Amino acid sequence: MNGSMRAENTVIPPAKRGFMRGVLALFGAALLAACQSAAPPPSLPQGPVRPAPRPVTPVPEPEPAPPEQPTADSGLVPPHMRDRPIVRAALLLPFSAPSKALQSEAQSMLNAAQMALFEAGDARLLLLPKDTGGTRAGANEAARAAIDEGAQIILGPLLGRAVSGVSAQARAAHVPVIAFSTDRTVAGNGIYLLSFLPEADIKRMLSYAAANEISTLALLRPDTAYGKRIEEAVFDISAGFGQAITDIAIYGNDVQDMTIPARTIAHNDEYKRALKAWEEAGGHGDPSLDPDFSFTLPYQAIIIPESGVRLQSLAPLLPFYDVDPKITRFIGTSLWNDETLLREPALFGGWFPGPDQEKYGRFVAAYKAAFTTDPTRLAPLAHDAVMVAARLIESDGDTQNTAYINAAKIDDPAGFDGADGLFRFAPGGLVERALAVFEIKPGKRIEIDPAAQSFDDEDTIGAPVGMTGLRAVN
Repeated sequence: MNGSMRAENTVIPPAKRGFMRGVLALFGAALLAACQSAAPPPSLPQGPVRPAPRPVTPVPEPEPAPPEQPTADSGLVPPHMRDRPIVRAALLLPFSAPSKALQSEAQSMLNAAQMALFEAGDARLLLLPKDTGGTRAGANEAARAAIDEGAQIILGPLLGRAVSGVSAQARAAHVPVIAFSTDRTVAGNGIYLLSFLPEADIKRMLSYAAANEISTLALLRPDTAYGKRIEEAVFDISAGFGQAITDIAIYGNDVQDMTIPARTIAHNDEYKRALKAWEEAGGHGDPSLDPDFSFTLPYQAIIIPESGVRLQSLAPLLPFYDVDPKITRFIGTSLWNDETLLREPALFGGWFPGPDQEKYGRFVAAYKAAFTTDPTRLAPLAHDAVMVAARLIESDGDTQNTAYINAAKIDDPAGFDGADGLFRFAPGGLVERALAVFEIKPGKRIEIDPAAQSFDDEDTIGAPVGMTGLRAVN
């Protein structure tokens, strides 16, 4: 399989089929003319003997017929899949979105879906790619076309507004949807979100922190919808682990807006007053080593849900305002799963959640072998959605002459083993993932708590430091 491969069970677009039909018509006309002037062929040693063609009166060639329009009964069926039971899975992605980044994401996800089609090896599964254009209206039209063509399950779309455009008609047609959005408001009643949800990050990290006797936390978050969602998750989940949130600081979009919130959450003014009093009392050297130094932060760890360059600007402000990362643990979200952060000293010792690196590494290697390029970060979602669809296919009776999607199996409590590790769907349609915990070291990240391999494998979730093997991940 290489970069130009095409999945066997992927539909050829109607425009290309029309072109191929025209070429075959011209070829047939030429063959007919040749048969009228040539002698009858000799008998063949194998197979039936064809009679000589009879003279025919040429008739005007009719106008080429328009491409056949598929119906819910027939669908688009490649020749190799005729005369067998078929389950159609529509893949809705923004192939023609105005954003080039979205277009690239859509193509990488399609590649991953094709790869999964071969891996699943189920000859009954037919993939129907559909373009949403990245809009609600486009997604609505793509879903309508897919349902008209007989799709029994819809994979995608990617954006929350697009999912909301698909939901109503999918529910009316009793077609389950496995979407890739993180907008939890669209989940439920037949709509499932196979995405990386911030709530899963927070649950994993608070569980691990509690297992390591961290009971007080602070939150330094951006003034964004993502930051607000993180705050809600922190308050909702921390209570279940007996943890208290002592401080919250919110910063704006500009780097300059980070300074005051960082200083505030560091309690820097209180620290300076305590330091002055300690020095006046004869203290000298490192105050953190002197039991007579009276200042301590009200929290043991601080959650920082930021990424990239902005995180590299924000994190150093905390040590600048005397928050020592060797004493106060910095905790991130999956946004920290970024190679560029491994060179930021302020983050050394910080914890963050991430996917099962062994399984994700295997997926990346297989993708690169097939397409000679790296997958995008969301490509595993399309891959796993196709694998789930294949798992849901069932047949009636012993004849195996029918095939259908058994939607009741989507929320199997045992879950599914995906490219990013183990996952399952909760009854409300949200995904639950088994995540690993990593610690940032200079130039590398260390897996300090592996991802669970079973949802019954509770002993590996939130295991205290020192009770799990450490493994370097380059």
